[in-house]
Amino acid sequence: MAANTYLQVTEVDFEDIRSNLKSYLSSQTQFNDYDFEGSNMAVLLDILAYNTHYNAFYTNMLANEMFLDTAQQRDSVVSRAKELGYVTRSARGATANVTITFTGIANTISSFTLPKDSKFTTTIDDITYTYVTPEAFIIRNTSNTFSKAISITEGEPLTQRFVVNTGDPVKYVLPNENVDTRSISVRVQESGSNFANTTFTRATNIRGVTAASPVYYLQETADKKYELYFGQGSLGKALKNGNVVIVDYRVCNGSTTNGANTFTIDSITIDPSYTSTSLTVNTVARGGVEIESVDSIKFNAPRNFEVQNRAVVNNDYQRILLNENTDLQSVTAFGGEFADPAVYGKVYIAVKPQSEQFATAIRKTEIRESILDRTPLGIDPVIIDADYIYIIPTVNIFYNKLLTTLTASATVNSARTAINSFDSKNLQRFGNKLRYSRLVRALDNINESILNTEVDIRIQKRIVPNTQRAEKVTLRFSNALRAGTLSSTKFTFNNFDAFLDDDGNGNVNIFRYDSSKQKVNIVSGAGTVNYTTGLVEIENFRPSAYDGIELKVTVEPVSSDITPVREQILVMNGQDATITATAEIE
Repeated sequence: MAANTYLQVTEVDFEDIRSNLKSYLSSQTQFNDYDFEGSNMAVLLDILAYNTHYNAFYTNMLANEMFLDTAQQRDSVVSRAKELGYVTRSARGATANVTITFTGIANTISSFTLPKDSKFTTTIDDITYTYVTPEAFIIRNTSNTFSKAISITEGEPLTQRFVVNTGDPVKYVLPNENVDTRSISVRVQESGSNFANTTFTRATNIRGVTAASPVYYLQETADKKYELYFGQGSLGKALKNGNVVIVDYRVCNGSTTNGANTFTIDSITIDPSYTSTSLTVNTVARGGVEIESVDSIKFNAPRNFEVQNRAVVNNDYQRILLNENTDLQSVTAFGGEFADPAVYGKVYIAVKPQSEQFATAIRKTEIRESILDRTPLGIDPVIIDADYIYIIPTVNIFYNKLLTTLTASATVNSARTAINSFDSKNLQRFGNKLRYSRLVRALDNINESILNTEVDIRIQKRIVPNTQRAEKVTLRFSNALRAGTLSSTKFTFNNFDAFLDDDGNGNVNIFRYDSSKQKVNIVSGAGTVNYTTGLVEIENFRPSAYDGIELKVTVEPVSSDITPVREQILVMNGQDATITATAEIE
């Protein structure tokens, strides 16, 4: 038995396995002085080593697939995620907002319904894609005009039917990839001849689910398909033999049609009759995504398990909403006790959509309803807009003209592009700060000819003042400000071309310029500025007009590192920057 000490079982490399087998056989008395390499035994050793190597590799891969961290196959990762109660995010079709207008309808008609799944098309690279209305819309007669802003979502509507057989249970698997699970609607018909049906809703948690609740559950199954399953009479109403399960859903193309901005009406069936229709695109298609990746599932599943599909702390709201709403770029949440002023019993959720500054009122209502049943009892979720602080840089670039073929104008354009890139990568999200040194570094790295970059930072708030009645205007810069640096764009006040400034002592004035270009206060002490907190307040402000689409108020911060708070987002646009480029020879 002592010879067994030559047998090594920890090696998985082919050559090491073969060498161990040879060493083991050589230790046996039957093979003393046997020439393994010069005989047919070498072939047998190869076969044994190959077989052992394959088995070791297969066992290792099989063991890897049993754990979420090490699994490589999607089906294995999905299976492990199910154990944590995680449902993978499906592919989602892009959504656009359009205004549809009907003509030739009798003025005596007060309203009509635009049905769900009314079809529209768009063409990208000579391929036609289908968009549909995800719900029915009521079109009302407004001053003899039948027009409404509606959302349309990419995807081909399909219907799948299953007949319940309790003797030979059916798997309710939707046979398509790229199912947009947001579109799934389920009806259970009594039988093939009895058309009475009950609508079943998806259960995302079991709170409030009883034996009689008409709910269904959803999970990803093999080959990126989705399976529905129903209660057995305890956590959900049980299906009966002969029931017909009718599933309506959309199959989409993920992110393919993001950015689509031209749509054509394909088929609309309404009552009453109409002469023609027209479409105006309000927002281009966005929010389309592919089915959740393996890496994303590995990251999100354990964190979803921590949250337990409940929104308790700030990060819970962020994880849930960002995972479920691909049209949102950034989300933050904070308790009402941290609001200004404090409001107890509420949680404020600020959202920033992709490629847009603000979510529509309808979209904010949808987000609130989606999170409402997962918030603690007695806490009211409130969806709010982002509060933007605009970074206005003044940039002076000095470059060695012997090291580049770029002109000063081209260098300026490169700087604007670099600023936009910096904004996209480092700002544009809740909680992201402006790090001054990183901005300067990004500008220094435009090309090797840059010798030095000087950047002065100002911050700006933009408002749409009420021109009909006087209101208090509150501007929260949330950073310490330098006294005497407040300024504004032009507006009309008391029939004068007027501006805002501060006197360096905490007072905001409304002033004009006289014929000699001297400042003359129209209203002294129109408001106050707190230089420490960055709070600017203007009382009873009512301009009769203002330049542009917004009134801009600009100040100089004490520090060039700018920090937003709560619902604030920093934005920096290269077109807002003042940039000069000076050529030198070094």
